[in-house]
Amino acid sequence: MSIIKCRDKRLDTDEHTLIMGILNVTPDSFSDGGKNFRSSDAVRRALEMVQEGADIIDIGGESTRPGYTPVSPDEEIRRIVPVIEAVSEISDAVISVDTYKASVAEEALKAGAHIINDIYGLLYDPLMAETVVRYDAGVVLMFNTRRNGMTGSEDIVTRAIREVTGSIETAKAAGISEEYIITDPGVGFTPSRDDDLRLMENIDRFSFGKRFPVLLGCSRKRVAASLLAHESVPEERDNISIGLALGGVAKGASILRVHNVKATKEVLDGYERIVRNEKNL
Repeated sequence: MSIIKCRDKRLDTDEHTLIMGILNVTPDSFSDGGKNFRSSDAVRRALEMVQEGADIIDIGGESTRPGYTPVSPDEEIRRIVPVIEAVSEISDAVISVDTYKASVAEEALKAGAHIINDIYGLLYDPLMAETVVRYDAGVVLMFNTRRNGMTGSEDIVTRAIREVTGSIETAKAAGISEEYIITDPGVGFTPSRDDDLRLMENIDRFSFGKRFPVLLGCSRKRVAASLLAHESVPEERDNISIGLALGGVAKGASILRVHNVKATKEVLDGYERIVRNEKNL
């Protein structure tokens, strides 16, 4: 589980918890929509996140916030490909692309991306798995109730484990080896904030016996807002988001997907100085 393969890159989760910096090249993302919509602004922010300590830059061209407006694959490609190409030319950063469309993934990988972050865990587009295989890319398999909704009183953790298992089976059947796979419990893509907290409390189960690194994305989401004693805008949720993220690391998360890379890195450095030293005693 410690080494994640993604094309010509290798990521080691034993060295430290990895940070995935969020880069939304969109006008309507819930937290920072529009701030990095111009390619030049997006490239500048990507390099800034690398300097702040990001191990991975996760580039998205379509907002997936609740109530989002889908965009065409062509528009998504138009938004992200110039950014991927520019970042690839001037940085050795590992680039992830947040898309569930195989045609977008194809162009992103041609442009130099290394990981496909699929919010539907390969279960939306039947061509996605073979696209990932063709480029020897890494893949994030996320649980997402938006695909089929929830029925009855089914336990959210049981449902999530079952569906992520299905995604893993789909990946392996297509020829994706386990060392290329990252799992994600899908915090923020469930019916309620209690469901999100239940997934985080059971995050270790998504490693399937330490076979896979687990990505946790709770940054600035409604689950963070729900724990504050006051109304907040997304930018005001960083402290509680980082607190949740540390809890996730303690429970077994290997990668944190975050907006505020600098603060997350500083807190993680302090946390891991103690925790990793204890493990090595």
